[in-house]
Amino acid sequence: MTTLPAASPAPSFWRDSHPSAVLAGLITMLIGWAGPNVLIYSVAQAAHLSDGQAMSWLWAHALLAGLTGIILSLRTRMPILVTWSTPGIALLVTALPGIPFPEAVGAFLTSGLLVLGLGLFPPLTRALQSIPAPLAAALNAAILLPFGFRALQAFGTAPTLVGVMIAAYFALRLVAPRWAVAGVLLTGVVASGVLNLWHPQPVALALTRPEFVLPQFSLHATLNLALPLTLLAFTGQFVPGFGVLKTSGYEPAPGPILRACGIASSAAAFAGCHNLTLGALLANIVTGPEAHPDARKRYTAAVWAGVFNMIVALFAGTVLHLLGILPTQAIAALAGLALLAAMGSSLQAAFQGAAAGSLAAPVVLLVALSGITPLGIGAPFWGILAGLIVYAIEQRPLRPAAR
Repeated sequence: MTTLPAASPAPSFWRDSHPSAVLAGLITMLIGWAGPNVLIYSVAQAAHLSDGQAMSWLWAHALLAGLTGIILSLRTRMPILVTWSTPGIALLVTALPGIPFPEAVGAFLTSGLLVLGLGLFPPLTRALQSIPAPLAAALNAAILLPFGFRALQAFGTAPTLVGVMIAAYFALRLVAPRWAVAGVLLTGVVASGVLNLWHPQPVALALTRPEFVLPQFSLHATLNLALPLTLLAFTGQFVPGFGVLKTSGYEPAPGPILRACGIASSAAAFAGCHNLTLGALLANIVTGPEAHPDARKRYTAAVWAGVFNMIVALFAGTVLHLLGILPTQAIAALAGLALLAAMGSSLQAAFQGAAAGSLAAPVVLLVALSGITPLGIGAPFWGILAGLIVYAIEQRPLRPAAR
């Protein structure tokens, strides 16, 4: 696989943009807010945080992740999506309770500075760039397939709603493939209303007021939050995130992205938000052909995603309540169908790009999908590590048998 050539030296964002890029950015924001973002409530409930602290967390994430993604995408002319560490949220559900929130904020700040330090370590960035493309594609497929599984599970619980959305997707792909995902979103909204599956609730339009926290530092919070969060951000977000980009033909220098995310994370910590990282799960929406017919101009989709995130940051509570009106099955189906093409291209790149008979890509896929977490490290990291070991073994020349 070859890296896509750069666009013209001084391209115009408005000229490069396309309605499908705007739509891809909107879908990325919607799925992000309907999925990982709502998990913050689990953390808030477990740690007994106030509504103001939870909304401030969301505000900092959406505002600074959106801004960082816009800057990186415009500088590199590649679709660089920035989000928060979803594996980090899973850790915080169990690790945050019992730790005073100012100490947690201190741990968030420490973790952001550690990520910044990783970006200043050249051997690490060179290691990220040396991952073989088929293995990166297999890792990307492993990240995406659970979205497809959840869409099928949603079909099992709401067959009429999800069935109509699936039918709309494949019908539109035959006549207007760029608008297939938009059609699915509209179909899901209408079908949910017709089937009386909406969850009506009062929604007030109100600006989010961030609550800033003066960080405190403790060894307990550093060991139990800062270090695990840094490890999860790197293994669960940055490694697969660069894999997504590589699979789509984009190979940005890892150092500047790690440094930008480290700086953004450090700033977000003061508003009570944990690590901001390179997007992995949702990045496929802005890197695929549905985002823009021209691969060199797909950076505009990531820019639009950042713009929409910054807008909804101002009304974080309102947006979450609006998304809560749709049934969870509709959101699951939308995510699975929006990522279906990326699943196919990743699987194709993983197995067609590998040498005949190679088991490295299948090993990556199986281990990454297994969900194992030895030493508390996520399965995507173990998947790529296992694949690299198999790849290295397969590359060794066989010694002739001794006579």
